Amino acid sequence: MKIIYISILFLLFSLTSCKDNSKIQLDDASKKELLTETDALTLMSEVYDTYQNSEKYLIKGIFYPANLLSQNLKLWGDEGKQYAAFNVSPANANINNFWVQSYEGIIKTNKTILSLDYMFEEKIISEETYKRLKGECHFNRGVFYFYLASNFGNVPLVQEIDETVELSVAISTQDEVFSWVVQDLILASEQLPVTFESKSDTGRATKGAALAYLGEAYMWLKQYDKAIIAFSQLEKNYELMPDYIDIHAFKHQNNKESIFEIQFNGNDNLGWGRDNYSTFIQSFSLPNELGGAGLVYANPVLATIFNPTDTRKVATVIGPGESHPDSTINISSYNSVQEQFDGINTLGTKDKPWLGDDGERSGYYAIKNWRAPDPSTSASTVFSKANVILMRYGQVLLGLAEAKLNTGDIEGAAELINKIRIRAKVEPTTSKDLLPVLLNEYHFELSSEYSLWYVLRRSNQHLNFIKTNYNIEIPSGHDLLPIPEQQLKLNKALKQNNGY
Repeated sequence: MKIIYISILFLLFSLTSCKDNSKIQLDDASKKELLTETDALTLMSEVYDTYQNSEKYLIKGIFYPANLLSQNLKLWGDEGKQYAAFNVSPANANINNFWVQSYEGIIKTNKTILSLDYMFEEKIISEETYKRLKGECHFNRGVFYFYLASNFGNVPLVQEIDETVELSVAISTQDEVFSWVVQDLILASEQLPVTFESKSDTGRATKGAALAYLGEAYMWLKQYDKAIIAFSQLEKNYELMPDYIDIHAFKHQNNKESIFEIQFNGNDNLGWGRDNYSTFIQSFSLPNELGGAGLVYANPVLATIFNPTDTRKVATVIGPGESHPDSTINISSYNSVQEQFDGINTLGTKDKPWLGDDGERSGYYAIKNWRAPDPSTSASTVFSKANVILMRYGQVLLGLAEAKLNTGDIEGAAELINKIRIRAKVEPTTSKDLLPVLLNEYHFELSSEYSLWYVLRRSNQHLNFIKTNYNIEIPSGHDLLPIPEQQLKLNKALKQNNGY
């Protein structure tokens, strides 16, 4: 996707100001393009396309901070050293790309809202379609802002829909951004369906997805009573998968625990000429020895932190001499293993771990990102049609436990924590000091997914957590990513985060 920086983005959609009331309208050319309901659906699809950029948006924008800052995973190269030291450079191209991708999504959403209003007024779309698509717009815009604030804290709110958009938008505080997220997600939860009847709509935002992110936004704002109300409404429509290993299994995509899952049902070209509808995360995570890039690998500490009975360990990290826990993945079937390692069915051996082509990897890798290739492709395929789960019910239950803990409902919090532990085959906790237990459960449950660092930072216990578990002192202000240097040059109203 062509990179267009935020200060230029505001010019993209041919919006012109009316002299009498400063209201923005679609120009005549834009109106002529909005003739059918299909046009409305196309606009909505373009909003969802933001997530389909699995490299710039999902991986390097969300997956990297969620896991590299929480220290569960390591990244090969100089950028990995920056994350490991909590010293990401403002000149980092990846955080700038995420910023641009996010605001592209927001501007598309604002344009789509404006277009939907016009199409409904002109009776081009039905009221049912109008409300549902408006709900999807509010959901997606809320999510885009959610991850921007989670990464950077204070960011600009480009919230105008029917007012003149300024080219230089002043920064808003983290609380102001999450308050806006709350507004969007409340509207989304009121307009979105619980489920979609057609399988072709799988992956679209639902009422449950809006409520889950709404609860998370309330948690950031420390409005715990409201978070409890939002989270509790998901109980009727979602439940935990009985076996933890199945949550991210290729054969169990869009399962009953998944709340918001990005779909990657791409074409059959899963090689280097693939399209944007296959995910890049498998290539990033597979060892060099299997044909992958081996860019992201596990911190060996991750293999030591789990209780011996905890089934989440084998479903999270694989080490030297271990076989893949998913029965559909046989390491011995990979062409490179047959050619170079005599067809062993383990991740190297304890004596000869797979450390990558330069010997700098740890020999440990993340299981959740190593999904089974499509059965119609060769075993050596490094790209994948496997979906990405951004939000699931296990995270919601732990968030609900945290909310209850903060409102003094110790018994209710313990019950929810133990529900997660029992699924993992771990003894229920009897501790009266539940906060450390809860933080560890976040650690065990969400490692190498898309949210661990964010829930730790949201808890305000992240500094102590990193110090206790990894003996790292986070430099003042560096628990946030820096505002990208390029954006500071383009928008003089921005201000760099403290410490950078």
